[in-house]
Amino acid sequence: MHEPSTLARLSILLLTLLVSVLGCGAKGGGGTSPPSTFDGPPPATGGGAFPPGAGGVTFPWPVFDGTVPDVPEAAAPSKTWYVDAVHGDDKNDGTTFATAKKTLSAAYLNGAVQAGDTILLGGGVYREYVAWSNGPSGKAGAPLTIGSYGRGTGAPILDGGVKPNTWTRTTSNGRTTVWQTPTAGLAEISAKQPVLGVYVNGPKGEFALKEVFHTILLSDSTPRGQLSQSFAPLPPVETGADIKDGSNKWYQDTAAGVVYADFGGTLGGDDPNTADISLLFDSENGGGGHRLLIYLGPGHDYFKFVGLTIRAGSWSGVYTVSNGHTFDHCDFKFNGGAALLFAQTSNAPGSGNVVTNSRVWMNILQNWPRFNNGYTSGGWPAAIDWSTQSNGLAEGNVVYLNGGEGLTVGNSDIADMPSVNNEVRHNIIFDNFSVNLYVNNVQNVRIEQNFVFQHPRDEGQTFDGLFEMSPSFNGDFGKRVTPNNLNLGDEPGSATDHQAHLANITVVNNIFAGGKFGFVDYDDGTSGPSHHGLKNCTIANNTWVLGAEPVPGQHSFVWMHAIDPALGPDQSANSILQNNVFATATPIDWFVRAADADGRGIDADYNVYSGPGTWANGPLGMMDFATWKTAHPNWDAHSVQADAQLTDPGEFNQTIAQKLVYDWSKAAPKAGSPALGSGKTGLAAVTTDFTGAARPAGSPDIGAIAAK
Repeated sequence: MHEPSTLARLSILLLTLLVSVLGCGAKGGGGTSPPSTFDGPPPATGGGAFPPGAGGVTFPWPVFDGTVPDVPEAAAPSKTWYVDAVHGDDKNDGTTFATAKKTLSAAYLNGAVQAGDTILLGGGVYREYVAWSNGPSGKAGAPLTIGSYGRGTGAPILDGGVKPNTWTRTTSNGRTTVWQTPTAGLAEISAKQPVLGVYVNGPKGEFALKEVFHTILLSDSTPRGQLSQSFAPLPPVETGADIKDGSNKWYQDTAAGVVYADFGGTLGGDDPNTADISLLFDSENGGGGHRLLIYLGPGHDYFKFVGLTIRAGSWSGVYTVSNGHTFDHCDFKFNGGAALLFAQTSNAPGSGNVVTNSRVWMNILQNWPRFNNGYTSGGWPAAIDWSTQSNGLAEGNVVYLNGGEGLTVGNSDIADMPSVNNEVRHNIIFDNFSVNLYVNNVQNVRIEQNFVFQHPRDEGQTFDGLFEMSPSFNGDFGKRVTPNNLNLGDEPGSATDHQAHLANITVVNNIFAGGKFGFVDYDDGTSGPSHHGLKNCTIANNTWVLGAEPVPGQHSFVWMHAIDPALGPDQSANSILQNNVFATATPIDWFVRAADADGRGIDADYNVYSGPGTWANGPLGMMDFATWKTAHPNWDAHSVQADAQLTDPGEFNQTIAQKLVYDWSKAAPKAGSPALGSGKTGLAAVTTDFTGAARPAGSPDIGAIAAK
């Protein structure tokens, strides 16, 4: 069992590094720092470090850097409007920062804002749900920009939570760090709209307290049910009286109208009345449906959000049903649902929605602690989701510790119009729930130069004692906290015709490290005649490194080609899986499990299989390399099983307490590695490596990092 307190580990190690350094509170910031110097091979276009300035790992391309940009004013004849949560007044005209309005709503809905204008927000907390549908939008070539004023004022924070009433200390049973606050008078908190989460921003960093396990889920209609009786035995239920000092837990007594919370691990002995705290509220059953912090409906196109913090939303931080939006240098965190969800318009996929150089972390708090609110087999949102979208871009983002899939490009929900032409590059994605990077029932997606990794399982992410007590959660469900790093799937509910449309997927120059599950491609029961296969896909020059720590009840793998023979022959066609490093850590790891596939339609060759792993056709098989090649005569004629001589694969066994962000360079092959100079030539999809450096002519190297 790992150390008992995830919150202490994440907050003091992870959050102290990220928050105190990044200046995510209302103070500090101003100006944009240049990318950090890259310590390794020369980068192609500059670099960036994460976490910046605190001994973070340096990357060869820019990533989220935590600065608050000085967003420029609009060029004439467009106008600039100003908002200042600290010193502004909605009676002001908002035409200068000295005469700024106090709320974003007052500026955006002033009747004079139009496409091409810019609204600049000074640092501070803006607790409001703007009526976006009542205001203007941008247009092609003239987006409506809402950005950070910066200039030393700090980060503008759009906060969807409720400021609590006065806290009073609870001293029963000798407790000193447990406090309580009444919910009376808080319009957003009621029996039908209870507290969903407690966000704390204090001297030690930013935190989401953990809800106690208080209600067994007996059926789907159990009010506030959390863990299902079907998976008993379960941990004992708790109330506010059971919250101990230093437990970092909270509980709402809805009958008494009181919230209890322990701040021992977050504020220590400090008074929570002086801290930045928000109560998230669960709006799902409140009468009006989920509340969305930023909602851009049909026709509200071409917004550009720069340098904003978007936090503590009741549900999604951003939900769009429109096109042409950009989110840059933003910080999406601690929202009840998704950070960003781009949905389709009524008659076509959404198009041109972009997220760059942003952080997406600790969202989907409805699933915190993990498996809360009945989340076991599905139903949660992804943290950042391009759903039925084309021409989207995710670049330079850091996506981690979310209660749903980390980054998803999925769904083709418009008849005869599959989602196409999306790009995912230069992102850092780790430790999300269920899947880290998920591509589902779409076409023409390029996944390039990303670092996707997974720490060993952290039992502190869920309810105390759950894995020890419940075999179901410890085994099958527990896999979701050590998920697949990459899924390429065809789910029937993700296409309007319930068929498989996944095709033309390019996965090149990525590093996938840690955890026990590399990538799976699969069919989840599509209706046909088009079923899943790898169709016109290129999966080349990636490095996959499994960690050593097993997941109870699960067989680990680098690649699982999950074709269901009951649906007919493998429909893979014109695909290659070449020049990859597959590194295993233990004898129970599979290099490949191919589900009785005969190898048709996929040219799998020139790969290096490193470590003590084996191969399998079925769920119980274990083949050596010679037997595997005999069973799959069309595969691996030039592949080798040998030590890839990676710099330090042990790097990817470290816990989150030991190393927040793994050092990607430890996946580089050393001199003398069989991965050097022995790859397949002529792969048109691969001209550079993970760092962006041009690959040398002649015999190419295998894996994501080329020799320099």
